[in-house]
Amino acid sequence: MITKSGEGIVATRLGEDPESILSSVELVLEEYKAALGKAHSSELHQDSWLESAAELGVLAAAMRDRLSHVNKGIGIASAQAAILMYLRNHVGESVPGAALAGVAGINEWARRVRELRVEHGWPIESGVTREDMDYDHYKLAIDEADDDLVERWRIAKEARNLKKASGKAESGKARLLHYLKAIAPRMADKEQLAYVSQIKEFPRRIRELEEEGWQIDSNVDDPSLPPGSYRMPTLEKRPPRVREAIKLRYKILERDGKKCQDCGSSPAEGAVLQVHHILPVHQGGNNADDNLVTLCSQCHAGRHSLMGGSPKDELLNPDQKLDLR
Repeated sequence: MITKSGEGIVATRLGEDPESILSSVELVLEEYKAALGKAHSSELHQDSWLESAAELGVLAAAMRDRLSHVNKGIGIASAQAAILMYLRNHVGESVPGAALAGVAGINEWARRVRELRVEHGWPIESGVTREDMDYDHYKLAIDEADDDLVERWRIAKEARNLKKASGKAESGKARLLHYLKAIAPRMADKEQLAYVSQIKEFPRRIRELEEEGWQIDSNVDDPSLPPGSYRMPTLEKRPPRVREAIKLRYKILERDGKKCQDCGSSPAEGAVLQVHHILPVHQGGNNADDNLVTLCSQCHAGRHSLMGGSPKDELLNPDQKLDLR
């Protein structure tokens, strides 16, 4: 049970009987409510609130401890097991991290989630790995562990520790290239790429690799990829390109809001985006901004059915020498 002393809230030893532990949870809740009532009834100022907040914090810790005891009392062996069981009961659902904290009954619940992904291969997604999820939410994509996910994390650890011949650490860009090539054509999510590169803005390094000719797809190129993920569909480099062409493609995509300018579709809706020359190069068109437009692959094909040529991204796959005027 929870008792009070002159020194504050003190937790006594509990048996493992689930019913008695649940009774202790009720007592903690009563104490919590009483502490809130005391704070509410007194004149609220900084010192009095800090005393109340400290008391509430001790009670919150006691509550986590009781929840952990309940888990063990009903046969749930660990916080990691509790989190996995809960996620498997909610496959495909986005659940808040606070729910997982309650299920786990420990402060370091997020580490247990990471262990489930990295060490055991459970495909748990979050706002860290997916840009279309709330940052503090988690989702078990499928109810099956993925041995390939474990393997990709093993390779990620190797890439993170990649060394030059001199023994010095390789650059973040070199580590990214090594990792993407090692797992190709499989995808890497943003958590893996940030881990490998040790760089927050790793997409800029990936963009530089693209400018060097490496073919790296994002969900703009392949809508089946989750936002923030990348993969190399081939290890072959594109023909030598001028750096400005790739930069220009990004510029046009950003200018057009990464949406088809004919139908308004986006990668989030399954659209494959391509950059199109309004006046074809073979008819005298160039790469001026006002001659370039973002189209989805279907609208692009529709335009080319009228004007001829191949409906592919004309900056990534030029049919003739680029005119960068």
